[in-house]
Amino acid sequence: EHLPFDQAVAMGERLFRARGYLPRALQQRQLAAGKVDRAALADQVTHFLAGQPAIAGLDLERLLMTLLTEIEMPIGAPPALAHASDIHAVLAGHALPPREMGGAALASQVGADMPPGRPLYAIVDMLFGTEIGATLDELVIKSCLDFFDEGQSVWQMPGREKGLFAAWSAVARRNLRLFIRGLHIKRILAVDDTPEGIISHVMDELGVSEDDWMNHFTCELTRLHGWAGFIRWRAGAKHYHWARHYPADLVDYLAIRLVLGLALLREHAERKGTPANLADLARFVESHPAEAYLRREFHGGHVLPEMAHAVEDAIAARRPARIARLLPQYLARKREHEAQRHAAALRRLAICAGMADALHRLAPDDVARLTAMLARFEQEEGGMWLGALEAHYMGRLLHGLDLARPAPREKRPFAQVMFCIDVRSERIRRHLEKVGDYQTFGIAGFFGVPVSFIGLEKGSETHLCPVVASPKNVVLELAIARSIDDEAFVSTLEQVFHELKASVLSPFITVEAIGLLFGLDMFGKSLAPLAYARWRQRLHPDKPDSRLLLDKLSREQAESIIRSLQRAMIVKAVGRELDIQREAITDEMIRELREAALGNHTGATGFARAFRLDAEAEARFIERLRTVYRINRGYAQIQLERLGRIGFTLDEQVHFVGQALRSIGLVEDFSRFVLLAGHGSTSENNPYESALDCGACGGNHGITNARVLAQIANKPAVRARLREQGVAIPDDTWFVPAFHNTTTDWIQLHDLDLLPPSHLVYVDRLSSNLQSATRLSAAERMPTLEPESDGVDPAKAYRNAQRNASDWSQVRPEWGLSRNTGFVIGRRHLTEQMNLEGRVFLQSYDYRLDSKGRLLENILAGPLVVGQWINMEHYFSTVDNEHYGSGSKVYHNVAGRFGVMTGNLSDLRTGLPAQTVLKDGLPYHEPMRLLTFIDAPFDLARRAIEGVVKVKNLVYNGWVRMAIVDPETGICHLYEDGGWRQQAMGTADTSEEFKELAA
Repeated sequence: EHLPFDQAVAMGERLFRARGYLPRALQQRQLAAGKVDRAALADQVTHFLAGQPAIAGLDLERLLMTLLTEIEMPIGAPPALAHASDIHAVLAGHALPPREMGGAALASQVGADMPPGRPLYAIVDMLFGTEIGATLDELVIKSCLDFFDEGQSVWQMPGREKGLFAAWSAVARRNLRLFIRGLHIKRILAVDDTPEGIISHVMDELGVSEDDWMNHFTCELTRLHGWAGFIRWRAGAKHYHWARHYPADLVDYLAIRLVLGLALLREHAERKGTPANLADLARFVESHPAEAYLRREFHGGHVLPEMAHAVEDAIAARRPARIARLLPQYLARKREHEAQRHAAALRRLAICAGMADALHRLAPDDVARLTAMLARFEQEEGGMWLGALEAHYMGRLLHGLDLARPAPREKRPFAQVMFCIDVRSERIRRHLEKVGDYQTFGIAGFFGVPVSFIGLEKGSETHLCPVVASPKNVVLELAIARSIDDEAFVSTLEQVFHELKASVLSPFITVEAIGLLFGLDMFGKSLAPLAYARWRQRLHPDKPDSRLLLDKLSREQAESIIRSLQRAMIVKAVGRELDIQREAITDEMIRELREAALGNHTGATGFARAFRLDAEAEARFIERLRTVYRINRGYAQIQLERLGRIGFTLDEQVHFVGQALRSIGLVEDFSRFVLLAGHGSTSENNPYESALDCGACGGNHGITNARVLAQIANKPAVRARLREQGVAIPDDTWFVPAFHNTTTDWIQLHDLDLLPPSHLVYVDRLSSNLQSATRLSAAERMPTLEPESDGVDPAKAYRNAQRNASDWSQVRPEWGLSRNTGFVIGRRHLTEQMNLEGRVFLQSYDYRLDSKGRLLENILAGPLVVGQWINMEHYFSTVDNEHYGSGSKVYHNVAGRFGVMTGNLSDLRTGLPAQTVLKDGLPYHEPMRLLTFIDAPFDLARRAIEGVVKVKNLVYNGWVRMAIVDPETGICHLYEDGGWRQQAMGTADTSEEFKELAA
């Protein structure tokens, strides 16, 4: 993102061999469907031609528009062998003039596929038809699976606590299979013990100059970019349990790749005589240019089909005389083929543009200029299509925005609901506003409260906030009621099932051992998911009611907790180390042992006297308490600091509530109910479920953050402090957490047992309205998933949505954030009358409460950045799903519980699956950059953008399309071509498109 968007896309194409834009044929479908602004496309063509030389007799603007809109297949780059004079000769119907190609020219052709940094094994594969690269990838993937496994495999790599390279080296030195196949890895590893030393040694052995090391490393890391990306993330995730215990980084990974690559090159050099280093390769190409060229043609996939057998026989025989006889014939045929193909493409274009006669009148120099210009144009056309697609949608949104000042409300709304800015909230907000007197707001789904959450019976923290933030406060969930018998039954059942799955004999005994439960899962989730889900809940009762621990502990409370923990550890130590039961020791003995371990007690303890421990045995036991059981002053201080992270101070609580309310413009006219609707997705058998959850909550459900803010906002002490700051929350206003299930559209209210009695009479009305909005939203959404459900009644649509959430054969439980396009930062009345089709992030903001722009800067730095990540994830997963996305779910397998592979051995898949962004093989998501609109005075918004470096770079480098809609002047300021361009908003468009949008 430090590069301009078009440059970054071009770099991605080189590094990953991936597309950065949709192919022309798909762009033309969008043009035919009315989704592309043809005038904007023509403007892009005109802008391009302003920097190109004119060609006499040709209307280049019409020619290029014809190429874009009528010719599906690209013409391509100028041919490698055929010159412009050859293409001119074919166009004129003349024979090609004779031309010879010397050894230097042949070597140059081969060298084009040998850029600096390309791994030697890839070049050897290209010239000799070997599969070193594929073998290397397979060995690396297997090694990574062994090391990074998080409990899926029964056997793990030994010594993992020492780190990736150290553990792998120890195994590789003893790997008999690798030794038998001729890979002498032990010799390479004997040179150095460190990954850095090994990397340096391998690069020297390969003969790579230090100036090319970085290019070489880049090519190696992008070869399996999913694994490299995972390892890079893991190395920086300090809170990640597996990273702390089993460290690994990209240096380890790179060293392993280079060691295996060098070993494979040496093995092939010994058996097949292929080059073992770059010097050998250079000598081969220099001394055998003809053979190298034909090898590159055949194994590199460039060979003429009609001459493939002859070329194969010649390079297999390796007879210079035979190769020398074949080469002139091959070059002549290849040159003629290239000239004819390129001339045919030009002729087809000229005929479609009505310029066939003009093309035939061109001189050879004009043909050269034309082919070069067309090649440059095709390199840039993706950006032109993208700009025209964005211009069409941006124009529709601009014309639909309502800049008129809203009329003041006559009475307080029945309820106010704060939804996440997620695009899926737009539908439910719109329907809820129609079914009742509701006022809705958009806010990042973590509600501005970054927390680290420890749920019931969980021992680890989950960060519930955008990944750009690091939570400082820990929130604990505490149970207030539970059913011991039911829970014991379910946990025992699950434990038996887990142990059987982990057994070596699981393929033989799992079904027989618990065949009833397993069989019901298989048939129930597939044939009758809704009924089965209801029955299955009896085995998995709802978790008990809980409360969140939100207040800071006093020092006395924290020290009391630590004392209790230390006493419990002492009891455990006495039982394990000395085999003494709890009943045999007194509280006074435990106290003395604790004081002795902390250094506060000298001399023999009552415990030692009671159980006749001599001084030496007692000292050993006390030392064990200090070191093994961590009952010492240093660890007690660490525990004290950890406990200090629990909860929020009163100042923090007031800050978070006040900031959340001010950021969305809700500081007065509060309703009786203020719902905080966190969201998440539910689906079965879906490794991508977190991609459907709340991005603002780090890919988790948002209900915890909603409960945190609601519980804080309902505190009298917090409200009293807020009243001093000008935010007067009435006494009868109650904040209620809710969960918006985006798979079913259902909104479930939480913590209703805390409602004041005066509010209970309104709960039925509230629930009824929420249910109506749920069904209307499902009726609008389900036809996009199931075309046959068009026109279905809301109740049936809701049942179908529930089925999607329970059916484990469902590859597309919901579309998620697919088709996300826009991001509106402003007041609700701007878009209230528009049907945005669930495509726009809606962030509430009132510039009148933000004279310095600080609230806007926070919105830009957090929600907008996360929205841009989501937008780009969908963009690249759509334009090239195979390279940037993760392909079809149908072939996916979970790898080590941390990633997904295609089949049983592949790169870790990145991005989104085809079922999220494609429909029937065609893009369902319309890949555009995030079209962002800010409702604020131009100077205020521009200063805020300049004040957030990350966002400034995104805007100026073209990763986000930014428009500032100034409500005081009615002028839109659009950032384009390196500057701000003014655009009058005009009156509402009366076209059919806008009528459809506003319907």
